[in-house]
Amino acid sequence: MKKTLLISALSLALLGSAAHAADTATLKVAGKLTNAACTPTMSDAGVADYGKIYLGNLSATETNQLGHKNITLTLNCTAATKMAWRLSENRTGTRPLGIEVANADISGASTDLAPRTNGLGKTAGNVKIGGWALYVDLPNLKANGAVVDMVEGNGTLTQAWKKSTTGAITNDAGDLIWYSVATTGSVDPLAITEAVFPLVVSAAIQNTTTLAITDDTPLDGEATITLGYL
Repeated sequence: MKKTLLISALSLALLGSAAHAADTATLKVAGKLTNAACTPTMSDAGVADYGKIYLGNLSATETNQLGHKNITLTLNCTAATKMAWRLSENRTGTRPLGIEVANADISGASTDLAPRTNGLGKTAGNVKIGGWALYVDLPNLKANGAVVDMVEGNGTLTQAWKKSTTGAITNDAGDLIWYSVATTGSVDPLAITEAVFPLVVSAAIQNTTTLAITDDTPLDGEATITLGYL
C-alpha cells in the first residue's frame, strides 16, 4: 500500500510540473540600430545597350548570339558594412523555352537554364524574343580598393557561404541566391565601404523566321537588384 501511494504521488507531481511548463511563452523583439546604409549605382544609367540590330545580318534558322555588353554595379556604404545582393527578373514569362545563351559565365559556358537566363520581352505578335544571362568578371572584382573573391549563399542571409568560381548570377526562378565579397581565400563576407562588381551581359535572340518581325522591336530585358545586410 505504501508503494502504491508513493507512485501515485510521484505521478501527480510530474503532471503538475508538465502543466506548469505549458503556462508561459516568450516573445522577443529584436533588431539592430545602425548608421550604416549602402547604395547601389549602375554605370550607363543601368542600360546594357545593344543598339540597332539589323535583321538582315541575323540567321533565319539558328539562335542568334548577340555577344557581350559590360556594365558596372558599384555599392557604396556610409560605414564599413557586411552586405549582399540578389537579382530578380522583371520580365518573367518572356524567355523562349530552351533558348541557349553562349558565353554566359567566366568559363565561357553556355546556358539555357531558367534560373540563369532572363527574358527579352515579346514582339508585337506575342513571340518571345530571346534571353540574356549575367555574370561577374571575377578577376576584376574589387572591394575597399583591393581584389576580392565573390561568395554566394542560398536562402537566408545567415547561411554558409561558398566561393563562386564561375561568376554566374542566377535570378529568383530557382533557389534564392545572395552574392557578397570576401577577402581572397576566405568565404566570410567582408565589411565594405565600396565594392565594384564588373558585370557582363550575354544575350541571344530567336531566329528571324520565328520572330517574324515587320516593325522596329525593342529588346526589353529588365531585372531588379536588391541589397541585404548581414
